[in-house]
Amino acid sequence: MIPAKIEDVFIQITTNFFGVIQNIIAGTFVKKEFKLQASIYKACPFLEGTLEALEPHTPFLLEGMLIISNSKEYNVDIELFKNDDNITVLIHNRTNVYKFVAQLNQHRNDIFFIKRELAEKNTELEKLRKIADKANEEKSRFLAMMSHEIRNPLNVILGYSEMISDEQINENVKEYTKHLSISGGNLKVIVNDILDLSRIEAGKLELVNSPINLKKIAENCIQNYQFQNKNTAIKLVFEISEKIPKTVLGDDVRIHQILSNLVSNALKFTTTGIISLKLKCSSEDEKLMNISFEIQDSGRGMTESQAFRIFDEYQQNKKTDHSVFGGAGLGLSIVKRLLKAMNGNISVKSELDKGTIFKIEIPFLKVISSEKIKIKKEENFPKKILKGTNILVADDDALNQTIVAHILKKEDVAVTLVKDGLEALHVLKTRVFDLVLLDIHMPNITGEQLVQQKDKFAKENKEIPFLALTANTTPEDLDRYKEIGFVAVISKPYTAAEFIEKIGLNL
Repeated sequence: MIPAKIEDVFIQITTNFFGVIQNIIAGTFVKKEFKLQASIYKACPFLEGTLEALEPHTPFLLEGMLIISNSKEYNVDIELFKNDDNITVLIHNRTNVYKFVAQLNQHRNDIFFIKRELAEKNTELEKLRKIADKANEEKSRFLAMMSHEIRNPLNVILGYSEMISDEQINENVKEYTKHLSISGGNLKVIVNDILDLSRIEAGKLELVNSPINLKKIAENCIQNYQFQNKNTAIKLVFEISEKIPKTVLGDDVRIHQILSNLVSNALKFTTTGIISLKLKCSSEDEKLMNISFEIQDSGRGMTESQAFRIFDEYQQNKKTDHSVFGGAGLGLSIVKRLLKAMNGNISVKSELDKGTIFKIEIPFLKVISSEKIKIKKEENFPKKILKGTNILVADDDALNQTIVAHILKKEDVAVTLVKDGLEALHVLKTRVFDLVLLDIHMPNITGEQLVQQKDKFAKENKEIPFLALTANTTPEDLDRYKEIGFVAVISKPYTAAEFIEKIGLNL
């Protein structure tokens, strides 16, 4: 006995060789369409010609045919077998199967078109990525160029401000000069912040992982600001836990940059009270030590909404009198990005008119005692006396020449000034010097080109130190200058003290 459910999906019929139905053997699928002694062609017109052409005793299969019953369409597969007396016709209902197949085919088509669309989108995104990378490179080049163009006049502004302040002038002029120097210093900070942000966005930030002394870095930061701070109503305090090891692995330059930024901010917004820097060990394991740096001030503080936005780019909080402090509002954004690169974090707590606490945490790799790693020592070379030395200065900017000459003559140095690399080459062939200062961008022969032509110099000048005077201050630039023969780089803008110290260390 055939189950009812199975009978519903097929029907088996026998016909004579002319398609007349002789018997309904089994099944109930669309049974009313097939009547004894009626023609099978009425329900299955597609069998006309097929039945006559069947080969005896050879099975034949028709797939995907269509039968209509009660105005409803059914997809069927038909098996045919011709014997000596009649033809057996077995009709299978495949409607659901073909429906699923159709859906699968549709899905396959959809997937094909989706894949093609994704491929097109990926191609488009790749083009956009290349455009974005190109734009980023152009932006970096533009910022580097603008940095150079800004640093040169900034060097003149700060240099002349320093020169004026050394003269016998009245109190009003001294005050004007002080404000001029402060504004120039703020502009220098802005330029440095913009370039730092550009390098971070371009993915060109490279962190060093060498042995460093956190205590010395923090002490130097506090000492620098103690020296600069003229407000006797503010006291700078430094505390460090005994658990902090003498050395850890990290980037001393970036750690100093982070702490300097936060201490500088504290000084900027505090008029009286205490600013403290505290170092503690928050947790550690065999390899890592998490160290927290807490910078607390008793300044004007912030509201909750101000504290929420403080790490966004170009954010500067205003006082109630709407005055804005110097800077582009990039410092804390850069601090946050630097900490992210170090796997560190920063948080802030503040109360209006009561003060602010910045807390940062950085994981440092420990220096294993068995490893023979020596911490990088500061280069405290004894300064050589500049008096009586003979120095050549090549710079195409007359104002910068004046500043350099003023600084060196105060040290009783014999200064020879030339306006480009070609003049410098001629002088180096005929006269002997103790040291040469070369501006990088000069007409005729650049500073880079000149330092690589030592074979043309007088014998005595081939081994003397060459220092680069430049506003190009990217790490790539500084490394390249040293590779081609400069012993050191004096970055513009510079103070007289920095200028003299750099020369003294390289004479």
